[in-house]
Amino acid sequence: MTNYQKKLKDPSTLRIFFSSPFGGMEEEREELTRRYFPHINHICNSRGVQFVAVDMRWGITSEASASAQVINICLKELDRSDMFIGFFGQRYGWHGSDDSALQENFDNAANTYPWVSSVRDKSVTELEFLHGHLNNPGALPAYICFRDEAYDAKICEEAKKKGDKKMVFKYSPESDQSVAMLDDLKRRCMDTESLTLGVNLCYKNPKEGAELMFNAIHKHLTKYLMISSVHVVQEDRRMLAKSLHSAFLANKVKLYEGGDHYITQLTQNVDAEDPVPYLITGPAGCGKSALICNWIHRLMKNPAYSHCCVVHHFVGCARDSGRIQNILTRVTEELEEKYNELKGIEGNSQVESQKADYDEVRELMRKLSVVLEKLTSLGKQPVVVIDGLGNVKKSSKAEKTVYWLPEFPKQSVLVVSTRKTDEDIVKELESRNFSVIDLPPQNLENRRLICVKTLQKAGKQLSPAQIDKVVHANQTEIALFLTIALNELVSFGYFRLLDKKIDSLISCQSVHDLFGNVLQRLEEDYNVSEHEGNLVEQKMIKSKKAVKISKPASNIKVDVYKFLSTY
Repeated sequence: MTNYQKKLKDPSTLRIFFSSPFGGMEEEREELTRRYFPHINHICNSRGVQFVAVDMRWGITSEASASAQVINICLKELDRSDMFIGFFGQRYGWHGSDDSALQENFDNAANTYPWVSSVRDKSVTELEFLHGHLNNPGALPAYICFRDEAYDAKICEEAKKKGDKKMVFKYSPESDQSVAMLDDLKRRCMDTESLTLGVNLCYKNPKEGAELMFNAIHKHLTKYLMISSVHVVQEDRRMLAKSLHSAFLANKVKLYEGGDHYITQLTQNVDAEDPVPYLITGPAGCGKSALICNWIHRLMKNPAYSHCCVVHHFVGCARDSGRIQNILTRVTEELEEKYNELKGIEGNSQVESQKADYDEVRELMRKLSVVLEKLTSLGKQPVVVIDGLGNVKKSSKAEKTVYWLPEFPKQSVLVVSTRKTDEDIVKELESRNFSVIDLPPQNLENRRLICVKTLQKAGKQLSPAQIDKVVHANQTEIALFLTIALNELVSFGYFRLLDKKIDSLISCQSVHDLFGNVLQRLEEDYNVSEHEGNLVEQKMIKSKKAVKISKPASNIKVDVYKFLSTY
């Protein structure tokens, strides 16, 4: 087998191109989208990587189609992809030397891809197979499979009895010539099997095909791209926590619009002679975490701030990350590690915290203050960020608000965030002279940019009218609402029903309602699981009830739930 590259084309994004004719392959695509994409997404998110399924069922606008750019768009998306997954039923796909619309597409694509001029009789799907694998076998990890003819024959027979001409069309070859061309494609794929992730010529049904594709993808991710779905491979609890917090930051950095002046304000505070502590607040889901993560990312990447020792803690992104003792312990350990590196001290400091009483918290506060002083004495500037104070767990109702947050020494920088509705926290920190950045809802221009860029990452486009419908919905002022809605659109598989899907999403009046919409869709998709015994129970926010869901669905639900409930 080819020794594939161990790096993604874009270090922050895994792009997998799924190629097949549209007609008759809907079941495989839906099975992949609903059952397996959530699991791939969870694997990638655990390592700070975004998963993008390049699925051309929709995303080519009528304008692009009318200007004969279909082939160009498909091949360009392949150029950006990290893996190629190809699958066929009995239909060969859109082809024809005498099809004027298709030949115009060939004419336009030939300017960028001259080789297409020599294969004008091939289908658009075969062009994807050629560019994704056959023109340069082994250059791109590829898994290829073909569905058993018996499956299609059975559906055709049943459809003929019912008089369903549409189904007969979808599951029948276009012509004897198309059968011969598909057989030739199968032969060429088999000839290059040793340079692929696998070739299967007769999977029995769509569910088996989707499972084969997922298994090939999963094996490649864990073997070559080193994206593991099992966190326990981390050395210890500290490394696990560090990995999860870093992954959270990486995911938030990918798309951000409209807050550069806030980033400048926070950076100027680092440069100030006497930095002040900062509180970032605003409505739930308005983008507080995104602002913080992008500021941290820029600060850490800028050589001018190499003197800064940055530690970030995102409440809710890891187990027990909301316990006061765990927050203080982790921040102190991270700063101690940086101090030890500067002093050339081997080994990692361990700040043990097993108790949960008031005195223990006071001791942890003292240890944090000590290590802050130690770093500043070396000429370093500690920068501590704690995101999501409103989700910190209180040990009792009588507990004083954020009593555990110590006063930072001169030159140290503290930045925290909480929801605007956490009035007790906001009031307390204002009394401590925290400077406040109060984030407003996203304006129309920023919403449009987020919409376009999110879709572009997935190789999708909406028409101008569809984008207007999304961004003019009042609910999309909340960045989280817009993000979840766009992710749902990207995974949606029916182009003709896209407007209806948009209407369904923007009819939700809040993030909680939208999440309920997503939850209901997932429950419907996973209501019947073939993998009995593979059920897990997770508490979801909808009606504060526990629901039983199949494991792949649970992963995406947990991801969305963490994002929603914490920020």
